[in-house]
Amino acid sequence: MQFPPEIPNMADASNSRLDLSTPDKARKALHDLQAEQKRLKASNRNLLTNVEQKGADLAAIQKRLVEFENRGGRTTSSNAEMSKFQREDGSVRVKGEDTREKAWMPGLLDSAPVCDWQEDFQDAINTHTLVKSLSSKGHAPKCLARVQELARKAPAEVRRIFTDGVSNVGAEWIPDEMLPTLERNLTAERRLAGLFGTMNLPRQTTLLPYLSAGFRPYIKAAATADDPAQYTASSMTTDQRTISATGFSCYAQVADDADEDSVIAVMPTVQSELLQALIDGEEDAILNGDTGTHQDTALASWDIRSRWGASGLGGSADHRRAWLGLRAAAMDISGANTNMSGSLTTDEILANRARLDSPHGVQGSLILVVSPEVYFKKILAADEVQTVEKIGIDRASIRTGNLGEIYGMPIVVSEFMSSDLQTTGLFTTTGGATSSALIVNKDRWKLGVRRGSTVEIDKDITRGVHRLVTTVRETFFTVDASTKKNLHLAFNITV
Repeated sequence: MQFPPEIPNMADASNSRLDLSTPDKARKALHDLQAEQKRLKASNRNLLTNVEQKGADLAAIQKRLVEFENRGGRTTSSNAEMSKFQREDGSVRVKGEDTREKAWMPGLLDSAPVCDWQEDFQDAINTHTLVKSLSSKGHAPKCLARVQELARKAPAEVRRIFTDGVSNVGAEWIPDEMLPTLERNLTAERRLAGLFGTMNLPRQTTLLPYLSAGFRPYIKAAATADDPAQYTASSMTTDQRTISATGFSCYAQVADDADEDSVIAVMPTVQSELLQALIDGEEDAILNGDTGTHQDTALASWDIRSRWGASGLGGSADHRRAWLGLRAAAMDISGANTNMSGSLTTDEILANRARLDSPHGVQGSLILVVSPEVYFKKILAADEVQTVEKIGIDRASIRTGNLGEIYGMPIVVSEFMSSDLQTTGLFTTTGGATSSALIVNKDRWKLGVRRGSTVEIDKDITRGVHRLVTTVRETFFTVDASTKKNLHLAFNITV
């Protein structure tokens, strides 16, 4: 059989990997070759695009490395960002102050950082202040050297504060009082509290107005006469409640004979423990606080997961006396709590969600707060649960305890959702074996902040120690009427 001229003959085939022994095989070879040409063309196009992108990435990286080298390895700021720290005369405002117009203007050292350099500089000064205060010699040259190093790399917009050259920046320039590093960390690291909005309280005790009933529309009457009927008027009903902030404090002691290196070594642990105590106490109070009838009647022996120890529990200074927490609030409201009689299914979660007052059952504002035991034993295996790998890491956060979603509600696991409650849902004695699940509209509850956290240091010469006291003044409250079912507690879940 003769092949068409465009098809290679058998002699050509002997020098090729192609099998052209038959017309069908030749046609297949042609088809495969055309397909390979298309694949290679697309691959080359993708390769070219990829090469171009890598080239752009490389250029960006190189540019960034130059910036890091010039600026000390930290993110730079824009002129606009740093300009807010400048006074009208061009000098830099180191600390916040009132203007002549009585407007508060932020300072370089006591405001939220606008760039990494400013954050590092604040942290370095804060560390210097701490170590200097706690060191037996009363000064901290190594910490000061770190401050001077960062001062040399200051953005050009603030470099003017070091008028004689940064090498001459001395300890006398650094403020003695503490900077708000702890407050910044506390805000960033809050777990459950970070899910609720905050409200700044202008005074220790504040009246909070709220709308209990709004306007309503009426049908407009037709104008059938020379003097048509007046439109039907409506009015709104308002009320108000008193909001009072409560102070929390943590107290630590450091021996006064420590040298600088020892203080530097121990300070991260001291600060971390002070911070963790405030965070844990805040979360415990949000969930288990009770200022009324003290439904959890055995607070004096309720050391949740052995977090607090036996000392000081149950008294008037117990942190759970600070405000009405979510569990107690749900127990106070008729229809806002359900005895689960040991079980908890996804259908029951959905039913409890439906028990919230309108519009608080609308998706988007609700969270489900559970104990680790309820999460692992009752919820995790349910088909309706979407874990991190399904919803994406951007919608979940280990930091806040959000480990997934169910029916559109983030599932928040808290260690302070206890698993040692009685069948009543309360802690009245030791030996309980039940837990709870709480649905709450996070948009209807607020954390009121009167004053952020501060750290104060003094020396007790009669005991040879430095005393560190961390304090914060805040409260937790609902913006709705106290009878509004903006949350629901499912209790008596056997774990």
